[in-house]
Amino acid sequence: AVAMDSLIHYRAAEIERALAALAARVLRAVLFTVAPRTPLLTVARAAGRLFPRADRAPAIEPIAIAALRAAVTAAPSLAGWRIGRDERIKSGFYTSHALELARGGAADRRHQGDGR
Repeated sequence: AVAMDSLIHYRAAEIERALAALAARVLRAVLFTVAPRTPLLTVARAAGRLFPRADRAPAIEPIAIAALRAAVTAAPSLAGWRIGRDERIKSGFYTSHALELARGGAADRRHQGDGR
């Protein structure tokens, strides 16, 4: 299953529940992206709250990648699954973090992202 940029609007606990629902329907892996918590995004969100506008795009939820990895690893609903590959994606103004939820044992410690 692939969930690219569809989970960026959810908090970590909601992402965990969505991943559990997807994992129940797939054999091998779920590939997904989240909005990584970065200093720039934190400042931009704070400024947006100070100057709200009705025509603003839907809010994204910045996620601490290390905390998401820990939550997925500890979630009883995701027993038998692990976070595999992960990679930060940056292109111009666009930044996201791609992760793989894979059926298998202990978490793959060779992930490629920076784990923020």
